[in-house]
Amino acid sequence: MKRFLNILFSFLFFNQIVNAQSELGFNNIDSLFKYAENHSYSIKTGEQQVLLAKWQQISAKAGIVNFRMQTSFSLTNNLELPVTYLPAEAFGGTPGTFKEITTGQQYMGNFNIAPQIDIINPSSWAKLKSANINADLADVNNLIAKKALFESISACYFNIISLQEQSNITQNTLYTADTILLIMQNKYDEGQVRQQDLNDAIINQLSLADKLEQIKLSLNQQYYSLKILCDIPETTKIVIEHKLNYNQQFGTSLQLNNQLQYQLSVLKAELAKSDLRTNNLSQLPTLSFVMYDSWQQNSAEMFFDKDTRWLNSQYIGLRVSMPFPDVNKYILSKNSKINKKIALLNEEHTKLQNNLANAQIDMDYSKAYSQFTTTKQIYLLKDENYHMAMNQFKMSILPSDRLLIAFNDMLVSRLNYSSALANLLYTKSKIDINNTIK
Repeated sequence: MKRFLNILFSFLFFNQIVNAQSELGFNNIDSLFKYAENHSYSIKTGEQQVLLAKWQQISAKAGIVNFRMQTSFSLTNNLELPVTYLPAEAFGGTPGTFKEITTGQQYMGNFNIAPQIDIINPSSWAKLKSANINADLADVNNLIAKKALFESISACYFNIISLQEQSNITQNTLYTADTILLIMQNKYDEGQVRQQDLNDAIINQLSLADKLEQIKLSLNQQYYSLKILCDIPETTKIVIEHKLNYNQQFGTSLQLNNQLQYQLSVLKAELAKSDLRTNNLSQLPTLSFVMYDSWQQNSAEMFFDKDTRWLNSQYIGLRVSMPFPDVNKYILSKNSKINKKIALLNEEHTKLQNNLANAQIDMDYSKAYSQFTTTKQIYLLKDENYHMAMNQFKMSILPSDRLLIAFNDMLVSRLNYSSALANLLYTKSKIDINNTIK
């Protein structure tokens, strides 16, 4: 027993280690999109909604003929047959009196079939059109949800890339800050700088260490956000290996044409028109083909009496069903007419809104590109200023406070440069998403 418990404990402990050490690696945004497409619950839910709309479409197609076949089978044992009162005079009795007569058979069997098919059903035709529109709506809604999810994933992904780069830059700069502090300490020991200068170098080093810690915390938050977006288990470690290429070429502008929101508004307007048509046509009569086929057996001996034949009766014909005028249907038609007007107005508004949204994304890319080129130039100049300041400080030409200012300016410009590149990559990815999912 003790050996079994030891084996069980080892197995559970090993499983915990394996689960804790499982990891996912991504080296580009497309690989992350592929994972999300296969594992995201929101995407899976959208796919089920599309499937549901498809089945509703099939149901509407079947509803055009609206085939029904009422079938019934019954066996009845009349323990007491119904009593009929007939004038007793007909049987030689006293005039003015009645005689009790029981009629019928004790054992009755009935089997009947009544199929019916609609030949002309205007309401069902309109419902089919609404079902087709609903299926298209489900597709567009699914694409919009997928696009929004991918945009959020892209933003989170490039935030992680940016923070990773900032972490590396800050870590390397921290080594430089340590070197500056060491130089300042030596100069202080030699009496070349003041205590205040040494304190400033220590403060600079502590500030950088704190900044590095804050970046790491922000990075962990982004990883948690990415797990939520992609439905990645909490215990799984995410490894993103995406090296920023500062020398890659970018176009000054990219073409964008995504009309999903406008397509959605058009479909909603079409659905409103179809609903109005359905409500109007539901007040028209329906023409159906009907048939009735029945078999009946009556016996005084038993069910399924072989000495008694089954009696058959049948008919075929056409049936016209006229709906009764209903004030609720009239009000429903009026409401549908109003909803149609609202949907048409929203369609025009969404068309303008969709075009402006596309233009805004284009402007965001142009802005990000301009910011990237500017921050690059600023960084190169700030970096040059810092190296000149360091050389002058070593030669005791430049005071320490000017060196620290140049150092911090160089660091800020370097971080801005990396952030601008990550932002440019994100805006480009957003355009790619909008051009792909449409």
